[in-house]
Formats: sequence, structure tokens, C-alpha cells
Amino acid sequence: MKPSPYFADRFKFFFKRFASQQTLYKWFLQQAGEESGAFSFPAALTDNPKTLLFLPRDMESASTFLHTMPQAWFKDVLICAHESLHALISAKRAHAIYFSDTECRYGEMVFAEMEQKILDFAPTVCIYLGAPFLPRLYLAKKSGAACRIGINTEKIYPFLNLCLNPEGSSPAALIMKYYGYK
Repeated sequence: MKPSPYFADRFKFFFKRFASQQTLYKWFLQQAGEESGAFSFPAALTDNPKTLLFLPRDMESASTFLHTMPQAWFKDVLICAHESLHALISAKRAHAIYFSDTECRYGEMVFAEMEQKILDFAPTVCIYLGAPFLPRLYLAKKSGAACRIGINTEKIYPFLNLCLNPEGSSPAALIMKYYGYK
């Protein structure tokens, strides 16, 4: 039997391997807390608020997003990314938390440390790029950010509570516009 992509290899989580995706979705949501704070969009993005950014795993998408964003934007940003993106993020001199595939699972020690670093950062806004993955969606919700933005993520509410659809532009161009960069 192969390891769970969502949970640490512990007996405590053994039976969750057999749960349906819908059951796991509800379980992660219950762990993260179902309540959300109020926010005003797009006013929540003015004055470059503390932002938690979950980058997609693939180098091309992450690179396109990071290279489009102005350097000043990274001042109050904490990036959560796969360890394979370390060189790309370092080039931007941005603050980041890195994880490997086995570390980004609920119940792992590194996962708990990531969660604590995110809570200590206390973001106002969370931007989630890339494919939905329940442990990272849990972290986005648990971050405490009232405004949690996803790109083309209509079916992930309440983990992400704002869906942007960048028709005719890139996600980075859309985010830059709302943050007030030209």
C-alpha cells in the first residue's frame, strides 16, 4: 500500500486512506475551522498587506508569476512553496517556507512547523495558486487571512473565499492590478 499524499504515515491516520474525497474535504475543513472573517474586496489589497502566497509546484507557472510581480510587492509576502522552487524564490530575495512531498502532509512535524510559521506571520491576504491539495488548502484557511484568493477555484469554498478568473490576462497581472501596481 502506498503512503497517503495527505497524511503522515501513522496508525492514527491509517483509516483516512480509505475515506472518500468528500469526507476528507469535510474533515480538513473541520480541522481548519469553518468560520471566516469579513473583508472588503478590493480594499483588502490596498497598501500592500501581509500576504501569504502558495505557489504552484511547476517551475514554469511559478516563474511566470514571480517574474511578473514587482520587487516591492515581496516586502510583506511569505511564500509557501515546494523545495524545487528554492533557487527561483531566492533570486527574488523573498521570505519563504519550503516543503517536500512527504513533509507537506497533515501530522508531519515539518507540517506543524509550517502551520506555526504561517500563524506567526498572521497574513491579512492569502493567494493560492496551483492545483487544489487539501493539506495546503487547510493551511490557507488556518492562516487566519480573511481574504483567501484562488484563481479559477469556484468549488473550493470555504477554504478559499474569493475566486478570480483572469480572462485575457495572467494571474500575476490581475493580482498586480488589485494591489495597485501598474
